[in-house]
Amino acid sequence: MKLPEPTRYEKILGDRLRRRNVPFKSGPVIWFTRADYYTPDLVVGKRLIVEVDGSIHDLEARKTPDRIRHRALENLGYFVLRVRNERVRRDVDAVVEEIIQRYYETFDNEKARPKIEIVKPDGYDSIPIYIRDNISRWSVSFNQSLNEDSWTANYFKQQLPELDLILVTNQSALERFMLLLLGLNLKTSDEGILDFEYSEKMFGTSIRIVQEMFGEQGRMAGIHLKNMFNVSAPGFLKNLVFFGGPRINQGIVSITNLQALKTHIDAFNLHFSKFGVTVEEAEVKSECMHALKKVMDPNSSFQWIIDWIKKSDNK
Repeated sequence: MKLPEPTRYEKILGDRLRRRNVPFKSGPVIWFTRADYYTPDLVVGKRLIVEVDGSIHDLEARKTPDRIRHRALENLGYFVLRVRNERVRRDVDAVVEEIIQRYYETFDNEKARPKIEIVKPDGYDSIPIYIRDNISRWSVSFNQSLNEDSWTANYFKQQLPELDLILVTNQSALERFMLLLLGLNLKTSDEGILDFEYSEKMFGTSIRIVQEMFGEQGRMAGIHLKNMFNVSAPGFLKNLVFFGGPRINQGIVSITNLQALKTHIDAFNLHFSKFGVTVEEAEVKSECMHALKKVMDPNSSFQWIIDWIKKSDNK
């Protein structure tokens, strides 16, 4: 792994923290699943992450990844403080005082947010390219044999090796597989929106299956899947607009106006926020904006999206 070099302002802040004998690490690797990691700018003590942001974080393209990263770190039990380069340049001592105050506050909040350490064994849980290339096809095939009674760890453990043994030996591969199955098992309510209460139950079942299949090693599956779902949630809602469902299972719903989209976003958050998985309207708007650029001939069915984006830009 090639880790990023600390910026000028990170170095300045680190130097001042060092002078005050405040314990910290610069650019440590924090795994948010067994196959994916973040490198926050500074970790003060064991719980407080300090992100030193430049102007690039004002770009719309950066805001969604920043929010997702923030949620994933909170899911792991960290506390996140963001400071701007300008503040460090203007009054570094004031920033250091704020960091020290927040550092002590983390001690008072440790019980409310237990810290979870995800350790990735060397060379174990990276997902091979051939798995990435085939996992969608495998999930569709496997889903055809599923019924309500077969959503158990024993069934998955017995049947998955027929697709590939790695699905029962590589936890990250299985977790990605479970999210695909979640997308293949969507239902709609009588009102024509996705039944997120049902999807919430399926998500909980998916977590339990992974945990039972991997025993002690699988106890982190809930955190892994929450973080993976947080990463994909804005794109999932965008795909509801453009494809009526995830790419693997299209045409489930029809979203033809902003109110219908907002209804889906609210329902999604209502049910999945209890898992620490949420999506913001601004994130979905950003995804839709990028998707529109790929549409060769936007027709009238997308005009409401164009109007929504223009209205937001004019505020």
